[in-house]
Amino acid sequence: MEVVLLKSVDNLGQAGEKVDVKRGYFRNFLEPRLMALVANEANLKLVESKKKQLEAMVARETKDAEKIKALLDGQKLEFKLRAGDRGQLFGSVTSRDVADAIKEKLNVEIERRRIDMENLRTLGDHPVRIRIYTGVTATLNAHIDRLIVEGEELEGLEAASAAAAPAAVEAVAEEAQDSE
Repeated sequence: MEVVLLKSVDNLGQAGEKVDVKRGYFRNFLEPRLMALVANEANLKLVESKKKQLEAMVARETKDAEKIKALLDGQKLEFKLRAGDRGQLFGSVTSRDVADAIKEKLNVEIERRRIDMENLRTLGDHPVRIRIYTGVTATLNAHIDRLIVEGEELEGLEAASAAAAPAAVEAVAEEAQDSE
């Protein structure tokens, strides 16, 4: 089915282009979001008359995306998480974590679905690719470092059990005397 795009769509085309899509994709995704029209004579004339506006819109969105790319490219995001001896994390860094870190550090709102990455589960540097706009991608570096816990948890547990030990021994001794 041939349609004319009213808005740029990732992996499909720019606004004003005539593209071929499946009927269900048009009916269920493009049409409800007002992203495309059926490519008939009336709609083609309408899009042709609005061609300059669509081109200006694409140029403006591309320019804005290039500004965001310049801001994001080469940035380093720091994450401190608990990890095991072999560098495996207890948990992972997700696209939501990356989007939140970008918003906090650079004050730029990025949709997490535009971040191309698998969940990060090891220490070290990991490249993260962000699709900002059709044909515009930025790459930044996510650095995951080990979180050092003060005094280590095991030492804290040993100290707590050592403090509670005399009381526990007395309680067991009293129970033994009562049962005799």
